[in-house]
Amino acid sequence: MEQKTTPDFIVIDDEAVNNMICLKIVQSTFPGAVVHTFTEPEQGLEYIIFTYLGNDIENAVLFLDINMPILTGWDVLDKFEKYSTIIKERLKIFILSSSVDARDKQRALNNPLVTDYIPKPLSKAKLQWLFPEYV
Repeated sequence: MEQKTTPDFIVIDDEAVNNMICLKIVQSTFPGAVVHTFTEPEQGLEYIIFTYLGNDIENAVLFLDINMPILTGWDVLDKFEKYSTIIKERLKIFILSSSVDARDKQRALNNPLVTDYIPKPLSKAKLQWLFPEYV
């Protein structure tokens, strides 16, 4: 079976430590994978618009935290909803959160833009389970 090229990964989380963990976990699970991390959600959104509106861009995975100051993960999803269909079709969004509130998980899973809800921390096993086609 031929191994597919991994998508780019984007992490939007206000905690730099979590971004570093995600970067290391993704790169150790999928050597050579490109990972972009943002502690400022607005910068992450600007990157997404700039990068994924083009015609020759591959798909990407977005790991999005919920609880962030100023612009929450819910706010990011509200903004993302207004984006071009081209952008929305190119990104798989996963909520990556430490929230233990069942309502957060249900709200995420009820959002049509969200592929799945993943409890922090991200791990190699979780990535392999989510993306077996790249292992």
